[in-house]
Amino acid sequence: MKKIIITYLLCFVCTTSLAASKSNLMSNEAIGRLPSTSFPESGAEYWAQRNQAIHLARKSEWDKAIPLLKSLTQEYQDDGDTWFMLGHGYLQTDRCEQAIPALKQTLELGTIMTGLKSAGSPSNDIMIKIAQCYSALGNKSQALDWIKTALEFRWDDRKSLIGSPKFQKLVDNESYQRLSGEYLESGLSRNDAWLVDLQFLLDEIKRLHVDTYHHVSEGELELQAKAVAQNIPNLSDQQIVFQFMELVASVGNGHNFIVPTHSKKGSFTRLPVQFYKFSDGLYIVKTNADYQHLLGRKVISIADTPIEKAMEKIASVNARDNEMQQYWLGPYYLALPEVLEGLGIVKSAEEVLLTLADKNGKNERVKLSGESFNFRGFPTLPKLEGANVPDYLQQKNENYWYQENKKDNYLFVQLNAIAQNKSKSIALFSKEIRQVLSKSKIKNLVLDLRHNSGGNGSILPPLTRALIHFVEQSEENKLFVIVGRNTFSAAHLLLADINRLTDAIIVGEPSGSRPNHLGEAGWFKLPYSGVWGIISSQYHQASKAEDHRIWIAPHIPVNLSSDSYFKGKDPAMKQILDVIER
Repeated sequence: MKKIIITYLLCFVCTTSLAASKSNLMSNEAIGRLPSTSFPESGAEYWAQRNQAIHLARKSEWDKAIPLLKSLTQEYQDDGDTWFMLGHGYLQTDRCEQAIPALKQTLELGTIMTGLKSAGSPSNDIMIKIAQCYSALGNKSQALDWIKTALEFRWDDRKSLIGSPKFQKLVDNESYQRLSGEYLESGLSRNDAWLVDLQFLLDEIKRLHVDTYHHVSEGELELQAKAVAQNIPNLSDQQIVFQFMELVASVGNGHNFIVPTHSKKGSFTRLPVQFYKFSDGLYIVKTNADYQHLLGRKVISIADTPIEKAMEKIASVNARDNEMQQYWLGPYYLALPEVLEGLGIVKSAEEVLLTLADKNGKNERVKLSGESFNFRGFPTLPKLEGANVPDYLQQKNENYWYQENKKDNYLFVQLNAIAQNKSKSIALFSKEIRQVLSKSKIKNLVLDLRHNSGGNGSILPPLTRALIHFVEQSEENKLFVIVGRNTFSAAHLLLADINRLTDAIIVGEPSGSRPNHLGEAGWFKLPYSGVWGIISSQYHQASKAEDHRIWIAPHIPVNLSSDSYFKGKDPAMKQILDVIER
């Protein structure tokens, strides 16, 4: 074992790292690519055919789209969008020999094309498409080379290679298994296998993170990794995962975390209660059926640790963009007994002692044990039971919905996730919003983002345009945006755009991220334990280059007390109505 650790440490020190910041890493070289001297005879006709090709491609009508795209790329060769649609169309119709040169042209030119089924336009996604083509053609070496190149350019879905039907001809290839992260040498001891996971995790942090050492130095990360390696023989599987969690958190910023559930080794449990940090303290806001009597209790301490001190300790595992994420995610980590044990808050994860106070201030000590759980995203404020449920909690499970309030002259639009509804796309939803606003005399639009922690930001433009259209129609029109601690990721990009492009009135808490931030989700899965998580892989500049705000602050600051929540009140909407009535 000692020999393995020494070898591991040497490997870690010798690992070649990419540049400290990879935010400007590009997949094409602009110098040397001369512009075409051949242009269409009729620009208007070319434009009309281009639009028709986009329409057909988005409907996946490739039998009609491909001939048109082929003609367009012959007429004018400098548009990466048309090459991308052509290459993707060939790939979708199993014409890989034709797809490869078209996709290579796309790589040289670049594209930001969106809206195509099963198509990602980032350069590293295109590299994977080329790899798929070579694999389908039986050219294993080229397929492996292109996968390797995509990974070097921070392709962020490596774990999808494991068992991928698109690489059926490579699944038994050891080189492919190493690239996918699936390969694990047979006969390894338990400790050595965990060392393999540790090395893989470090390699993924260095490969994926857009700026690995912005928060922790290379030397500090190295020392932390050495300590974990030396501790492995003396730790349980869960304790090892906890130390991995601390390692990932040390890299900093909010898109770095481990999901410690349903892995092959080291899965965590969760207490049968959900906590939430209100303005007046931490409370239990949700329980399973056996603990309904604890709903609404204030948490005073965990074991012998006052709750305020426990929240401070959580910071070591809670990578974050700002301290609003401590309010959002701190309560989540407090409900994981293995985290509490790792932080020394409890002696054993087997049982957690809580000191709770009822509404009369009377204290009670309760012992709880963790249960296995499914991770479906970080928790938000749950819907209240009973009849007195405010609008903002009514339809939390809907990605987006709206309701018109003619009495108080506002349209309430709640966006809970940046994701498409099967029944109505966000583009159709946005069109419907515009129609409702144009037909009515409503002067106030309320956009509620307080439950929204992100999703697919590429689908947002139709909604952004609808919001801008509303405020530009009349100087009397007011746009209110309710935000909070978990307004994050793609939802925060929407907020930043609204903040930059309109005079929207922001209401609520400071947001859970920065206007310019490190984000995106680079997924990893460890080969031995099966533990998975994400690493930040992109830099998002959603505002001016010199914008160094730590959050987007509300113009109307409003917090939420436990009393308001449990009584079904919405202080944010109350403040908005006060402004509307003025």
